[in-house]
Amino acid sequence: MKLPKIPINQIERALKMVPLVKDILPINSESESSLLKLIKQQEDALHDKKAEICALRFKIKDLEEKLEELNLNLKEF
Repeated sequence: MKLPKIPINQIERALKMVPLVKDILPINSESESSLLKLIKQQEDALHDKKAEICALRFKIKDLEEKLEELNLNLKEF
């Protein structure tokens, strides 16, 4: 089995990218972990509010349908 030949310029390029990749990787410090916890809490709160909005939309739709039925019944009398 032959190993693939990798050009020197690709190796140099990969080595130059190592610091960039290192900057992207998360570092676990106390300040960052507290910020991540805060972000998670805010995401959860946002999700809860969106679910509440969705439930209210369904309730509004049901109430509008009932109102239309009542209006039709009133017109019949």
